[in-house]
Amino acid sequence: MNGLRRLSITARITIGSLLIATLFGLVAVAVVRIGVATILHNATVTLLMNDIAPYVTELETNPAGKLDAPVGGQEIAVVAPDGQVVQSTLPRRLEARIQHLETFGTEAASVSAGGQQYIVLKHNVETSAGTYVVIAARNTETTDLILDRLTVAMLVGAGIAIVVFGAASWLLARAALRPVSRMREEAEAIADVSSTGLLAVGPANDELAALATTLNDLLRRLRASADREKQMVSDASHELRTPLAVLRGQLELAELDAGDADALLADIRDSHSTAVRLGQLAANLLELSRIDAGATQGQADWRELTSELAEAIDRARAVSGDDADLSIDFDYRPRSRDGGGATVALSRTEFGRVVDNLLSNAITALEGSGEIGVELVAVAGRVTLTVQDSGPGMPEDFIPIALTRFTRAEGPRSALAGGGLGLAIVAALVRSAGGSIVLANASAGGLLATVVLPATTTEGAPA
Repeated sequence: MNGLRRLSITARITIGSLLIATLFGLVAVAVVRIGVATILHNATVTLLMNDIAPYVTELETNPAGKLDAPVGGQEIAVVAPDGQVVQSTLPRRLEARIQHLETFGTEAASVSAGGQQYIVLKHNVETSAGTYVVIAARNTETTDLILDRLTVAMLVGAGIAIVVFGAASWLLARAALRPVSRMREEAEAIADVSSTGLLAVGPANDELAALATTLNDLLRRLRASADREKQMVSDASHELRTPLAVLRGQLELAELDAGDADALLADIRDSHSTAVRLGQLAANLLELSRIDAGATQGQADWRELTSELAEAIDRARAVSGDDADLSIDFDYRPRSRDGGGATVALSRTEFGRVVDNLLSNAITALEGSGEIGVELVAVAGRVTLTVQDSGPGMPEDFIPIALTRFTRAEGPRSALAGGGLGLAIVAALVRSAGGSIVLANASAGGLLATVVLPATTTEGAPA
């Protein structure tokens, strides 16, 4: 078995085809031989009946008359009612066993005598003088020879047919697997992740086309993963360079201020702030990488969404409450019209991350005072989250790229600790759930962020 596994697919297909062809060939030869043997046997029995028929007629007509001598090499024996053999052309080896042959039934029987095989047929003739027995026999040597020669011819023919079938199987297997060989060569040519080529998909809707499609999907995913890794390394090296340089400078400054306790404490606090920013930046990079890799597979129902929204607002209030001069009012309006069972393709934690980043962006823009309005609505198969602040809004030329990673607007909204990744994370999470996010400057002032997530009911139907 292990030896077969080492063979090529073409060889295994050919060997399997040969085994099946050999089995069918042997069965066919056996069936044909049995059929021909039956035909020859029936023909011999018919001839024996024809040999007996004239004697039966003659005995029934004139049992006391003289019987005609057998002609044409007929082997016949007629036994009178008293047991006397009145006519016999049977071979001596059979004639010596006439009394035994008389005990046979009316069906043809095979008898071996003197190394020869005979088919014997007995017929009882009822006459006015008593019961005569007519026995006819035929040697099977000729029919056996015909059958043997026919069997040899069929075996030779079957052998030739098997060889031809094996060659045809080899050629067909090679032809069928040739596209696989070409696919392998193409795969070797585009194995480099920097390549943009894909495997050719044939016009036929067959297994090879399905395999090529699956492999192309795999190539796309592998290349996308490699691109994400390259992007993450590039982003990390680019964005971490400045904070690390700042941190190194702060530490060097702290070393110089070793004799001044107040200055040293200020340097340590600055270094701690920079380290926190570095940690936040690294965490955001990892979060984006996780989202890009398709790791968001959670779900949250309407109750979880409203609970998480309330908790996110509490967290934002806690952050804004640290500054005594900061006064921000939150308007929290969760509403649902025929959507109480709505479920979105984000986990509760991921939805909280979306709300946290939008609120953080709004709080930063307000610079100490203002209003933030938050509304959550479930209706018509979707869940809509809106976050609006009364801040200065965004420059119109920046809005189209605001969701791109590492982009920062000029002004208050540029002071984010996330390194320009907060809105990018929001966009990535929303898109992973099949939703959309739109940023726009409100007519009354401030920025309006609208997140729309497709929703299903708990039974799986549209909400």
